[in-house]
Amino acid sequence: MATATGGSEHTPLLPGGANTSQAGSSYSSAFGITAGELTDMLDPKDPEKLQELGGAAQICKKLQVDPKVGLRQREQIGASGEHYDEPFQARRAAFGRNTLPDASVVTFWQLLCAAYNDHTLIMLTIAAAVSLAVGIYDDMLGSHKDDEVKVGWVEGAAIFLAVLVVCFTNAINDYQKEKQFQKLNAKKEDRTVKVRRDGGEVEIGVQELNVGDILLIEPGDIIPVDGVYLDGHNMTCDESSATGESDAVKKGTTDEGRDPFVLSGAKVLEGVGSMVVVAVGTRSFYGKIMMAMRQGETA
Repeated sequence: MATATGGSEHTPLLPGGANTSQAGSSYSSAFGITAGELTDMLDPKDPEKLQELGGAAQICKKLQVDPKVGLRQREQIGASGEHYDEPFQARRAAFGRNTLPDASVVTFWQLLCAAYNDHTLIMLTIAAAVSLAVGIYDDMLGSHKDDEVKVGWVEGAAIFLAVLVVCFTNAINDYQKEKQFQKLNAKKEDRTVKVRRDGGEVEIGVQELNVGDILLIEPGDIIPVDGVYLDGHNMTCDESSATGESDAVKKGTTDEGRDPFVLSGAKVLEGVGSMVVVAVGTRSFYGKIMMAMRQGETA
């Protein structure tokens, strides 16, 4: 049965993608399915694993959600009957929250060191040290030792001051840009999506999405989580930001011969539909990309 898989059929697009089942199995799940089983079918896209899990209908059943009703808005009872203090506590303990760990913040001192790490500035510093040493020697022991006003140190000190001004100016500019970038990132994540809960449509923040939520999709939406297609009409996504594939991908069920997997980071070009959320936060495709980028920056 042919479906679009967005790359090699059995090769993960992201490093470590094949090991997610081991990571997910460490979480005890009372939902009849683990986070690892859900993420394994996404990277790489594997319709066969989806069929092994019983398809979208069985996944919804194991996740304790009716696609036509959605999750209960105040779900506080676990799948085994336990009562929890906070809504979705059991679900989030098993599958995680739709948040990423805070990225390491670059300090002003680090930016200052980075600004100074320039061959020209280092050479100027050496020249300033030599000039200052020669000037002080000349003032104290050399030809100007008897002068009333000692000015031999001025040239070296002026170069030192110029280097400091350049370093601090660049560091301050970079620090302000870093702060603005953090604010833009926070604002980008501060958006709402439509889900089905208690049988009705409600808008919630993307960080409040849970595995098992029924996400309602419209043209122009940027998908914030990974999911499996349930129903809809003529739904087409641009997944180039996630997979690198430039061709638009039509979404549908495996029975229709279409791609049933909706990846986080994809943009909905046309059509409408709904999907059941199967991966959030660091387990989602977008989350893995962001964490891999952070590791690359710190390596």
